[in-house]
Amino acid sequence: MSDQSDDADNTCANRPEHVAPTGQQPPMTQPPMTQPQQTARQEYRQGNQQSAYSQEEYQPAAQSSRQPDGQPADCPAEPYQAYQQIPQAQQYQQYQPYQQVPPAQANAQPQQYPQFPQFPQPVAPAATYPNPAYPAQMQVPPYPYQPYPYQVTPPQQYQPYPPQPYQPYPYPPQAVPPYQQVPPYPYPPQPMPQAQQPAWIPRRVLTYAQQVRRAVGREARLVLFYCVVMTAVALVAQMTIATVMILQGTPESEVFSDAFTNRISGAVSLIALVGCAIYLALMRSHDQLWHGLPHELRMELTGRGERVHRKMTPVVFLLAIMLILGASDVYTFILEPALDWLSGLFGFQPSTAMDSIDASMGTLAMVLYAGFFGPIMEELLFRGLVMPALAKYGKVFSIVTSAVLFGFFHTDLLQGTYAILVGLVLGYIAAEYGLVWSIALHITNNFVFSDLFSRLLTLMPENAQNIVGFGLYILVGLGSLLYLVLRFRNIREYMKANRSPQGTVAACWSSPWFLVFLGLSFLFAFATGFTAV
Repeated sequence: MSDQSDDADNTCANRPEHVAPTGQQPPMTQPPMTQPQQTARQEYRQGNQQSAYSQEEYQPAAQSSRQPDGQPADCPAEPYQAYQQIPQAQQYQQYQPYQQVPPAQANAQPQQYPQFPQFPQPVAPAATYPNPAYPAQMQVPPYPYQPYPYQVTPPQQYQPYPPQPYQPYPYPPQAVPPYQQVPPYPYPPQPMPQAQQPAWIPRRVLTYAQQVRRAVGREARLVLFYCVVMTAVALVAQMTIATVMILQGTPESEVFSDAFTNRISGAVSLIALVGCAIYLALMRSHDQLWHGLPHELRMELTGRGERVHRKMTPVVFLLAIMLILGASDVYTFILEPALDWLSGLFGFQPSTAMDSIDASMGTLAMVLYAGFFGPIMEELLFRGLVMPALAKYGKVFSIVTSAVLFGFFHTDLLQGTYAILVGLVLGYIAAEYGLVWSIALHITNNFVFSDLFSRLLTLMPENAQNIVGFGLYILVGLGSLLYLVLRFRNIREYMKANRSPQGTVAACWSSPWFLVFLGLSFLFAFATGFTAV
């Protein structure tokens, strides 16, 4: 941009030279030159008046922004005051194209460049602080505007406020309550005991064998005290009945006879079952049996609800009955003759619990006990409480262990062995088909075949009794044996799939409570199972 354009932009009407239009930066003004600078500039301009360039070839870009009269486009049309308009013939001259000068000529003679025509500038005083490092024409004059004058206010001297004496507010006087003597504490002060941090006790980690011993011992202890409670309640009931009969005038010889004992044994057994039921309810009140059995019974009767076990079929039920009757064949044809032969060698006669039960079956109380309530309580104890508690150590282990406890529970050599065989069948049914069906099988065996079928045989002639009785025993025994032979592979696979970890059986038979229960049951059975000839 030329000097003329700069001067025109700075002389817009009603605008100071140092204020830029809106949205633009303030233009840079040409500082006033000194007298030596102006003289040198005029001489330099006169030496370059003759130029080879014509006006027609050069059209400066600044002309596009001016009005026809030579004034800038953004300023009002008014005559300039500071400068005179230059004729158009004396305007800028055209530059020649740039030609590169060889280095030798450039060093020999300095190149002359055309200069813009200069306008007369107002004379300004020399710079106040010239810089000797630059020539005089390159010196920049100081800032032309004076800073805004201001007056420095001297600091004021403040006089401290004289201190005032504190005068309290005159409150009205209040009555002070008289001093009250607190009675002394009746007990002398004692030092507060410091809380003792309990020493860390390492938690005992039980091995697998110890866990099995503890679980088996817990169930054996439950069965042992069940027998103790049943015996104690039975003795108390029997003594109470005998005392009442004596007070009513019955002779003591008749009260303590075997006939009277067999006649009241059913009632005594039912009373003992009530005490056993209370004992189980107190000892295992939180066991899952008491919540699961009603649901299982309702599901079996109505067929509604979620089934936990397999569905019982008539074929499976008849096969289970056949196996239970087959165990009675083992009792009748194997165990009883062997026991008679061994006791005869030592001069003794075996006396089993089956004989006393058969002698007392004429009473209704004994029928209810042996046919209904006795099987229910035994299944609740052995297949409802004992077997589920041991099932986590193996299904086969729980079935066999509960069957062994069930056999020794009867405190009889023959009946105990028979009960072990029956307990295996009932345990399998309870584990696979539910406790309801094991109770049904137990009731069917005791009430239907042991009581009703025996009563029907007594109504037949003696020869017919032998034929029907022995024929049924042989048929059931052969059928059970054939079924076990044909299903031997399935039984072995079932035992293999539900076997216990190694060492479970050894840990069971080393449990102290388990051995105590077996020892006491065997001694009691041996002491009451034989009579001298």
